[in-house]
Amino acid sequence: MKSLLISIVFCVCVFQSATAQDYKPTYFEKGELIEDLWFLQNKVENMHPLILNEAFAFEWSMHGNIVEKQLPDSLSINQFYIEITKLVGELEDTHTGISFPYSERKKYMIDGGGVSMPFTITVKDHRLYVNEYFAEDRSHDIAGKQILAINNIASDQILQDMRNTVGVRGRECGDRSVEKMFAMSFWALYGETNVYRLKLMGEDVPLAISGVSNAKYFELKKKYGSQQNPEKYHLAFSEDQQLAKMSIAFFYGDEQYNQFLKDAFQEIKSKGSKQLIIDVRNNPGGRSRAVDSLLNYLTDKSYSQYKSIGIRVSEELKENYSKKRPELYARIEKLPNDTLFYMDSTAYKHEPNYKESAFTGEVYVLINERSNSAAATFAGVVKENHLGTIVGNKATGENIRYYGDFLMYKLPNTKITFYVSPKEFIQYGGTNLNKGVEPDVLIKDFKFKDIL
Repeated sequence: MKSLLISIVFCVCVFQSATAQDYKPTYFEKGELIEDLWFLQNKVENMHPLILNEAFAFEWSMHGNIVEKQLPDSLSINQFYIEITKLVGELEDTHTGISFPYSERKKYMIDGGGVSMPFTITVKDHRLYVNEYFAEDRSHDIAGKQILAINNIASDQILQDMRNTVGVRGRECGDRSVEKMFAMSFWALYGETNVYRLKLMGEDVPLAISGVSNAKYFELKKKYGSQQNPEKYHLAFSEDQQLAKMSIAFFYGDEQYNQFLKDAFQEIKSKGSKQLIIDVRNNPGGRSRAVDSLLNYLTDKSYSQYKSIGIRVSEELKENYSKKRPELYARIEKLPNDTLFYMDSTAYKHEPNYKESAFTGEVYVLINERSNSAAATFAGVVKENHLGTIVGNKATGENIRYYGDFLMYKLPNTKITFYVSPKEFIQYGGTNLNKGVEPDVLIKDFKFKDIL
């Protein structure tokens, strides 16, 4: 952390050629930014459980003081956004963060005639790759190629900077957000450009790709990009139907999800399958009740999703719970602020609504470094209660100890939205709180690896 404190710089690189003729960045005066910074710090310091750690709280406060002291007389909203994402990113909490200032991006792209990159990226093993390429010049076949640099900025530096903005720094669990936000984050981090010079693995000369307008981007993507939307939920069987593979992309817990589970387990039972693979790789999480809905088909014994749940008591939380969570407000209303209140385990003990079509054979849960939040919790419950075998090459992205159940706020001047987690969750699946759920079996040793 100390090295980060030293390296805070407000200088944002602007490329040689401005692209948007009518776009003028939104600037705020120092006094307005200080007010926003204080508002942000106050909410985090009052609410986040990690701030109860005095050593961390001191370091985090010092970081905030340095940010304040280095504020210039005025700063663009993008530059301020980058600085506060680095500050909040020190928490290493996937459920506490800063929302991208989309209104500024709209002002640039739509109102100001800005341009964006006509390609998307993917992140694999801490490296950047071209995902889809849909520029008008079809002479380049670069999809799948590794990116070494963009506009002379090394790819590892880009990835580090972008992971900072999503609050996970060196961890892979935020790479889904990096991919989704790549074009916008690149613009916010490094400024405007009308040409993207890609240094690709195996190529001696960088490839120059012209940026495209907002309307042109969607026109080209529709024409050349993949139009296939990945399925949220999917069920497949081996040829002999003895093995079923269920893929769950999200734990949203919506009507479609619940109907899928009902139909899937009825079909699995009717086919007489003896083994079931539940694939939650790349699943970013969702709702805990969706985890319960799936577990209803796997066990008839009571369980808890967490070893413990601690609530950081604060005035902000009391006010919120008094209106929205009266059952929890009754537990904390008389407690002093800055108490980390641990609920009795009976409060989150779950008695499954065991289903007639429940699966009773061998269960395998596929995980990877992007199995986050509720997906990691599901894997932890399966492991703790011996409901199945965890299969993967890496631990889940979410640590055994994580934070969640966030509350949202808006900064008074820049109007940037941010969210803060007031709860500490200790899930099952391991004893190292700063690591995820480890696999029991590596994929190379998995007896059904050939069908994955």
